Amino acid sequence: MALTRRHFVGALGAAGASAIGGAPALGQSAPSGAGPAVARRDSALTSLVKLDQNENPNPPSASVRAAITEAMEQGHRYPRNIADLADAIAKVHGVARENILIAAGSGELLRSTVLAFVKADRPLVAGLPTFETSTNSAKGLGLPVREIPVDRMLRLDLPAMEEAAVGGGLLFFCNPNNPTGTTWPTKDLEGMIDRLAKRSAGTTILVDEAYAHFVENKDYWSLAKRAAAERQLLVTRTFSKAFGLAGMRVGYAIGHADTIATLRRTTTSGLLPVTSIAAALAALSDEALMKKQIRENNANRAMAAKALQDLGYTVFPSDANFVLVDVKRKPDEFQAACRALGVAVGRPFPGLPTHSRISIGTTEEMNRAIAVFKQVLASA
Repeated sequence: MALTRRHFVGALGAAGASAIGGAPALGQSAPSGAGPAVARRDSALTSLVKLDQNENPNPPSASVRAAITEAMEQGHRYPRNIADLADAIAKVHGVARENILIAAGSGELLRSTVLAFVKADRPLVAGLPTFETSTNSAKGLGLPVREIPVDRMLRLDLPAMEEAAVGGGLLFFCNPNNPTGTTWPTKDLEGMIDRLAKRSAGTTILVDEAYAHFVENKDYWSLAKRAAAERQLLVTRTFSKAFGLAGMRVGYAIGHADTIATLRRTTTSGLLPVTSIAAALAALSDEALMKKQIRENNANRAMAAKALQDLGYTVFPSDANFVLVDVKRKPDEFQAACRALGVAVGRPFPGLPTHSRISIGTTEEMNRAIAVFKQVLASA
């Protein structure tokens, strides 16, 4: 029998199930004769409301799935269309292809910047809490790290981070910040960049714009074009959030051609699967769908914030696809109680002793989650 595309996908699903011990795919029933443990695991996976990883709750669109399926026909070849994706990304940001470096998720780029710019005598400077890939990478390599606690408004302490970065190798600035959701106006960030360029010309500034699409404030804009023109500045972006491709692992950096060339030496240099490249290209071409999903996210974010505030809990302003809530108890206890009722929320974060990060799901998911939050928070 010829191996058609449909047969291949079916065989792939069967092989995947076998590889994990016979567990059925999501949405399928447990196989005949499967024990109760398999059935329970399948039920838990399909019913759990996942509000813990800041993912887009919407699956890839039909056009993205079609592009992935078509790309599978070239699975026996090394990727040849990475340049097409770089060109498409460059066009979106109004920069040249030489200003773009694509990698397997922005996490790889954050690790690579540590390798490229942090030295024994030139530390990494980062907030606390913030997205931890850069910090954990530096600590794991035995490189120095200066962690600056967030301010009383849970924003990154921009003045203190500027001072700490003098003489540093890399300043990591997540804007909006994860896990707090807070954002600095871009003009304030640009002022810091200008001052640091005069005070510490050897310090590279990395601005992580993973959640930029969700920001509604007009005082926020991307630093991509500036990064393309200045050696000291880098911007990272991801397809994992607004584009809904977390599982495809596509991220990119924008910077001066010389800085990109330096960074390229510590990355895989854009060696992505053909399916991931095709998915990203298709997602970029469907801007209307992305904007629709962003509007839905922001509406559900406001709904969740109001519901939690009405219960008497502080919800901090967020410009991302999650909210941070002071649940007035240990976050791991809140996490466990919610999980027991079918809702996964974020893990504890350093410096946030009574706070929980809650990702935003679909309207149906948020209604289910809010009912669980009411039940858990009503308990002693």
